[in-house]
Amino acid sequence: MMRGKMACLVVSALLVTTLGVGAGPAHASGNTWYDRYAAMDAALGDSVSANSATLAWSESYRLRSYLDVYRLTRDTAWLDRLVGRVDAVVAGADDIDNDGFLGWSTSRYSPPELANTGFETATSGDSTMAANWVRWQTTSANAHRTTDHAAGSYAIQIDSDGQLWRKVYQRLGAYEPNTVYDLRFSAKTNGSDARGRIYVIDQTADVILCSATVTNTAWAASTVECRSPAAAGHTLEVWLGHDNYRVAGGRAYFDDVSISARVPYMVHDGMVGSTIAQFVRLAQRTPSLPDRYREKAAAYRAFLETEIVPRWESSAYLGNSWVSSAGTYRQPPNVDTFAHTRPSPDHLPFNQSLAYAQMLLALYQVNGNATYLARARGVATYFRNALTLTGDRYVWHYAPYSSGIEDTSHANIDVGAAREFYEAGQVFTATDMQRFTNSLTKAMWNGSLTAPVVRRNVDGTGDDSYSIYLVEWAEYAQWAKDILPIVAEQYRNQTGNSPYTMLALSRIMKWDRSKVVNQGFELATSFDATQPAQWNRIGSTASTAFRDSANAFEGTYGLTIRSVAGAAQQVNQTWEGWRPASRYTLTFTGKATGAAGGRVRVVDETTGATLADVTFTDIDWTTTSVELTSPAASGDVARVYIGNADPAAAGTAHVDAISLRVSGDAW
Repeated sequence: MMRGKMACLVVSALLVTTLGVGAGPAHASGNTWYDRYAAMDAALGDSVSANSATLAWSESYRLRSYLDVYRLTRDTAWLDRLVGRVDAVVAGADDIDNDGFLGWSTSRYSPPELANTGFETATSGDSTMAANWVRWQTTSANAHRTTDHAAGSYAIQIDSDGQLWRKVYQRLGAYEPNTVYDLRFSAKTNGSDARGRIYVIDQTADVILCSATVTNTAWAASTVECRSPAAAGHTLEVWLGHDNYRVAGGRAYFDDVSISARVPYMVHDGMVGSTIAQFVRLAQRTPSLPDRYREKAAAYRAFLETEIVPRWESSAYLGNSWVSSAGTYRQPPNVDTFAHTRPSPDHLPFNQSLAYAQMLLALYQVNGNATYLARARGVATYFRNALTLTGDRYVWHYAPYSSGIEDTSHANIDVGAAREFYEAGQVFTATDMQRFTNSLTKAMWNGSLTAPVVRRNVDGTGDDSYSIYLVEWAEYAQWAKDILPIVAEQYRNQTGNSPYTMLALSRIMKWDRSKVVNQGFELATSFDATQPAQWNRIGSTASTAFRDSANAFEGTYGLTIRSVAGAAQQVNQTWEGWRPASRYTLTFTGKATGAAGGRVRVVDETTGATLADVTFTDIDWTTTSVELTSPAASGDVARVYIGNADPAAAGTAHVDAISLRVSGDAW
């Protein structure tokens, strides 16, 4: 993610695709979080932008939320939503830089090539004229600053007199050859037939590169696409004036005039690419999915492997961004995508390289490409080496060249990537996960569960304005269950719709303990990789109750309970947040070998009542659902137990995909 306030960008209609897919499941389920999520998805509509900034900081969150909600509900309608949108995202890729690779780009963060774009600063000695801009065939009588503006305090007004062209212009500070530029501006006229006109001219070749005519009488923002000359060293200028100087009495107004290159960013490719790659991984690891999803996954994988990944090392336009000596990525050596001056070294900020490394890691888990893994591990190691241990928590900077402490928002990408690497058994350890968890719970959070706020920076400094940016921090509820209410309270009464909020809601649903969490046993505790997070061993050990990659119904892990033909071997999880005296459905998939079989129970510990008790001996994976009624007293303690049906006999039980849901709930 780029630092600083994001400027609003008017995106051409050419950059937006409208999907032909319907909305996802949107029935009232009785679950507040899910119903808000489904309504939000419908409200946000089907348009998909090809602007890489929008893909990264909007679309990727929406796509990632679909993966979350599919895993919760097992409803493939959410995967259909994802596939429809990813199809549009891939279709929107282009090769505007002519390097032979398809991809996405934006002009939102590239160096601005004009100064004083809002005409706010006056020329020294002439308050009527904007600094950095030059009058041509005119004076202050018919080209001057005005307080009739679109933004800020000033704009430029140019009046026609029917005698000569009256214009102002500014020379571009620099440009990248053979590059698409976005000329952005706000403008209006007084309705005269003189109209207004803005254009970019290559004075060296005497060629107009792009232009736009202004006829509207109210301020309106526009964007025009230009392509710079193939050769370097030309003189390029932006000119403002009228479309017809022979008409007297015309007035043209211009404000917020800027021009910047449309270029790709590794962090954007990483944000959207890692989400697509995670779908590819899901399709490969879930054999129960219909073949159509694997077919889509194969096409997406080919796109990432042949278009997105190679352009960051093999593009003649960008140059090779990999720094083998450091084990991380740098700014593209051939193009200035951030500024015309560079830090030393010009390695990317941690979040930007980590987002891309996440994509490489997910692809490696599918294709086994050793180079992908080496690059991903290099980036992760580079970041890990930059962490500072303060007590039992981590503190770090935004970038290797920055002295500023990383902020909570950007850190989402950092801690999200670290967790992905840990789950893959690469670079980061369980101890690292606990230290990141401690950063949030011991330094950043104010300690309240009813009115929680989170400090702006990872060292606990700053205001609480970033409390809402916690989508990846939410996943650390694996190691501290108090993180769920920290996140949930930010969104409990929130209004408005956004893809980021969709992802936040999906994370809240994921860690809602009224459903049972870590339902697929994919996640481990920070102190024992064999023990599923949020599940407790009861009379069992790492050899008798453990996460089992050899016996998973879906995903990578399931739970195995091995009988010792004696004392019961079990795990349990406290069931929290249930509705009193309500009907619930307990669902799990299980199989067993030997006479011990398997058993799943729900017990009211306060009264001793058994709410549900299911035994199984199937040798093949079998999904079972049973109805139960939750305790009548809201203060009762209830737990879910998994063990063997006959602990005195030999055998093993395997369980996966366990959940509890209130009747009528979608997940």
